[in-house]
Amino acid sequence: MEKKKSNKYELRFEVASERSKIPGYTLIPKNDHSAEEQHMTEHEALQVIQRYALSGDIEAVKRQLLEFPEYKRGDLKKMLKASVAAHGRILEL
Repeated sequence: MEKKKSNKYELRFEVASERSKIPGYTLIPKNDHSAEEQHMTEHEALQVIQRYALSGDIEAVKRQLLEFPEYKRGDLKKMLKASVAAHGRILEL
């Protein structure tokens, strides 16, 4: 008995490191580093505000919170309170 070849589906794969070498369309977009820069800036600001929260400097925490967009402040407050509570203290914001 002969095996039938199915041509119903054709899958195309590419290797990310060879993206520029493969002609035709690509499945992997070019890197956009602007989002990475924003993420790193926010990450560093979060580390600073967390240090202030853990040391108990509430005024510095409030000042740093104002540097974040308003839609993120509520979540940041919850996260900071949980972080401080994990060390057995209470953060009053």
